[in-house]
Amino acid sequence: MLASKLRNRITVYKSINTPSPMGGTSSTSWTPTVVLWANFTPLSVKDVINAQAADSETRARCQLRYRTDIDSKTRIEHRGKMYAVDGDPLPDDRSGLEYITLMLKSVS
Repeated sequence: MLASKLRNRITVYKSINTPSPMGGTSSTSWTPTVVLWANFTPLSVKDVINAQAADSETRARCQLRYRTDIDSKTRIEHRGKMYAVDGDPLPDDRSGLEYITLMLKSVS
């Protein structure tokens, strides 16, 4: 992937579970782990309608250099808006080790 296509800054968040002091259920907090360059593309209205027809909540696509520490349990922040990774990262079609594509859905 050409570096010139990676023009958007994203922040990757990982969840951290902290147990309650009384031993009850744990609370989940999101901690920023790394800031990366990526190619962030919101889906067009046509693509969003097609995704909804397929029962998917996908709203954006994000391509970044190959990494193994990003999976469906991480969140991505772009321009102050938080997104959850929808499914596993998709590898590139050449070697599978150049870049990954993340399908993202909005979270509040």
